[in-house]
Amino acid sequence: MSEPVPVSGLFEAHLTVSDLSRSTTFYRDVVGLPIALELPDRGAAFFWIGAPGEAMLGLWSLGSAPIGLSLHVAFETSLEDVLGACERLRSLAVTPLSFFGEETGEPSVIGWMPAASVYLRDPDGHLLEYLAMLDSPPNPELGVLPWSQWAGREDFVGSGPARVHVERHTGPRSELRALFAMAEDSAAHLDSYLDAGQVLVAQAGDRVVGHLQLVDTADAQQSEIKNMAVEVSYRGRGIGRTLIQAAVELVRAQHISMLVVATAAADIDNLRFYQGAGFRMRAVERDAFTAAAGYPPQTSLDGIDLRDRVWLDLNLGPDTR
Repeated sequence: MSEPVPVSGLFEAHLTVSDLSRSTTFYRDVVGLPIALELPDRGAAFFWIGAPGEAMLGLWSLGSAPIGLSLHVAFETSLEDVLGACERLRSLAVTPLSFFGEETGEPSVIGWMPAASVYLRDPDGHLLEYLAMLDSPPNPELGVLPWSQWAGREDFVGSGPARVHVERHTGPRSELRALFAMAEDSAAHLDSYLDAGQVLVAQAGDRVVGHLQLVDTADAQQSEIKNMAVEVSYRGRGIGRTLIQAAVELVRAQHISMLVVATAAADIDNLRFYQGAGFRMRAVERDAFTAAAGYPPQTSLDGIDLRDRVWLDLNLGPDTR
């Protein structure tokens, strides 16, 4: 008996729509798919999913004929983008939905896969899904649950510091570039300092799940946290605080009396994190994130234009612990 033809992936899917112009606008501007080809005479439009040639979605107009079948298409994306999908959809006046079709503010996790997903309806009622596979063992017994419950499980990462250990990184910095890039939008700027200073890494088992880079400053009594990030699926578990405390202990041993750090004024979460860790506002550097410095134009965070840099500091006197 001959073997079936091997299938390595799904290349294209097609949906019927009642108003091609309206749906083309929706899939281009809300879903974010680039148009590959429009065929008005045939009532069709095609979109690339990912890079051109990777995968394709086709829309076909039924005119005024009613659409009696609601179809389902899932788009693969990063976990970071799934976690931010609810906020992005609301900013586009689209209601994010849970696995159960209810309005939600967080992804659903499908335990048997496991995958995190956020759903939405297109103008014709088709169900669309942003999906990211999770780097965790399948757990069918959990069924489908909100992201906050999945991330809050004792076996997810544990209680933060109790489940990770911090050590100096001695290998090539290229091994950590993906983590560095989470906290740096300019590849050119990252190239300029990737190999500088010393780096602490947080490890869960044999896996590096976070890092913190310390570099010298013009003041011998200060050290700068130049770059710091924790993998998306491990955030909210105290790993960032663990890295900060390890950095404090390291620079204290080197007789340094102050830690400084800079972050985007638009990054509300980072400002909250560092102030929660004891850092105080120091200065604002206006127009730090420009195209000339290698940052993409018109970049925004949480709806705020990426322009200014905020400096904070932590005095390492006896009362800062």
